[in-house]
Order: sequence, then C-alpha cells, then structure tokens
Amino acid sequence: MLTAVPLTYLAQAAAAAFFSGLLILMLRRPAERWGLVDHPGGRKRHAAPVPLTGGIAITAGMILALAVSFSAFAQYSALFAGVLLLALVGLMDDLGEVSPGTKLLLQVVAALLMTSWGENFLVNLGDLFGTNPINTRHWAIPLTVLAALAVVNAINMLDGLDGLAGSLVLGILLVLTGFAWTIGDANAAKILIVLAGALTGFLFFNLPWPLRGRHRTFMGDAGSMVLGFAVAWFSVALTQRAGTAVPPPVMLWVLGIVLMDVFTVTVRRLARRRSPMAADRDHIHHMLLRRGFGPWQTLGLLVGANVVLALIGTAMWKTGVADRWIFWSYLVVCAVYFALFFMPFRLYRLRARAASAEDYERD
Repeated sequence: MLTAVPLTYLAQAAAAAFFSGLLILMLRRPAERWGLVDHPGGRKRHAAPVPLTGGIAITAGMILALAVSFSAFAQYSALFAGVLLLALVGLMDDLGEVSPGTKLLLQVVAALLMTSWGENFLVNLGDLFGTNPINTRHWAIPLTVLAALAVVNAINMLDGLDGLAGSLVLGILLVLTGFAWTIGDANAAKILIVLAGALTGFLFFNLPWPLRGRHRTFMGDAGSMVLGFAVAWFSVALTQRAGTAVPPPVMLWVLGIVLMDVFTVTVRRLARRRSPMAADRDHIHHMLLRRGFGPWQTLGLLVGANVVLALIGTAMWKTGVADRWIFWSYLVVCAVYFALFFMPFRLYRLRARAASAEDYERD
C-alpha cells in the first residue's frame, strides 16, 4: 500500500482539467464549421445545436497532462492506442461518417488491443461459488472482449442527460484511483486521476448549471467510448494483477448502476423484439424524468446511488467478505432493480393490450 497521493499527481490532474476546458472553448467555433454539433429534434430535448467536442477535449487533456510521464507508461501502450482509436472512431461517428457495424467492429479491435497487445484480460473471476476461484482458461480473451464492449456501450447509453454519464464515470474513476493506490499500482493511479481531472474540466461545460452559460458541450461518442474503454481496462487490470489485487466481484458494485441499466434496457428491447442497440427513452434517467424528477434530482439520485453501491462493495472487500457473498449480494440488488424498472414496463404493456382489446370489442 502506498502513502498519500503525491502533489505532482494532483497538479497533473489540474492541468488536465485546464487543458480540457481550454480546448472546449477553442473548439466551439471550429465545431460549428465542421458540423461537429448535435442538432435538436426527435428524442433530443435541447433547443439549439450543441458542440460534440467534449470527448476530444477529454482525450487531448489527459494526453497533454501525461506527456511528461509517458516514459513510465510503456506497459500502457495498448491502452493509449485503444483510446486514440476510439476517440477517432467516435469523432467520425459524431460527424455521421461511420456505420453502426463499423463502429462495433472497431470497438472489438480496441478490446483486442487490450487483451492481445496489452495482455490485460479476465483470467480469474474470483471464488463465486465457495469452491475454487473460477479460471476462464481459453475463454479469457472472448470474455474480456464482451465485457469491454458491454461497459463501453453502457456508458454511451447513459449519455442522455446533461452531466449524467460524466458524473457517473468521474465517481467510478475516483474509486478506481483509490483501489490502484491501495494495492500499490502508482502508474494506474496517476492515469486514472489525470483522466478524472480531464473529465472534470469537461463537466464544467456539461453539468446543468448556470456557470456554463452558452458554452454547453456534449462529450459525443468519442467521449463515451474513451471513458468506457478506460473504465473497462482498469476494472480488469486492478483485479488481475499479480500479488495484491481487488476481488473481481467488487467491480460489479463499482459499476453498479451502469451495468444494471444496460442489462435492464437490453432485456426490455429484446422483449419488444427490437435490436438491443436501438435507441429509445427507456433508460433509468428517462423513467425518473417522466416520474417528475428534475434534471438535478435525477442526476443526484443516480450518481449518489452508484457511489453508495461502490462504497458497499469496497466495504465488503475491506472487511474480508468472501467473493461469493460479494457476488450474490450484488445479484440480489440487480434483481430488485430489475423488478422495479422492468416489471412495471411489462405491466404497462399488458394493460395497454387489454385496453386495446376492450376498445376493439366495443367497436
């Protein structure tokens, strides 16, 4: 275990926040010329075009702040390659020049960079059944690729309310930073806290508060995919390292709301016989907004809930709770979440069908 976080780490995080915010201001006018804006209409609530430069600013802010330390990050070459690839893919997608199939394929390529070049994959899932730790053996790479794709797209799906995806990821990054520092991985801690700094610079222009003025900015697919990839990378790396590591089931708690939402939405879409990747307004934040919660209330509720889940998972790890209880207790929470946010949808569908049948009989 390491001692207090050095001031140089915090200084680099502050620099990342400054670079990120500065780039957002500098790219505002060019974004309008290039067409890198999100236009209102359809499912979107904003009334005017909003620049999609947040993801590029976050990525560039992190890299600029880490530039003086790159010589110490040789083991993370695959991470930075994946980040740059997804930033480019996300930028092209925000410009409307990448098909969904191509985007998914390149996400797979980034995940393969993580596993096959970075040698970062899920080998041990923990002792989930109280017998022996589960070793993935030949399934390590495909399982890690699927997990990375799930996290990347889950973050993307939650980017539907100002400040939500960014604030959720910021909380996750800070928890992961604490984990990295606790288990003695100083390089991982530095990358994570600097990325958190760059994200903070973006949130100044994305949170629904008056301070952002007319400089409202979205992260776009470039931001959500880069952040999702970083979260996926360190969620795996911190649980699979030699020596002291975080128990794998703890990461389920850290990613709590993110994983619960993507699972529930996917099941809901399949129940409707729609593609799991189809866009809709049935995410948890949409439901809370329809129930009368305001943007700040929804944001605070979901971010607060995710922080509480992360703290519960951390407390179970630190108090020596067995892997199986960490895992199965999370599944219980998932079941409650699923019942609250999926079953009402099913009841609504059944009632709607019953009402339609009654109307048909009357006619």
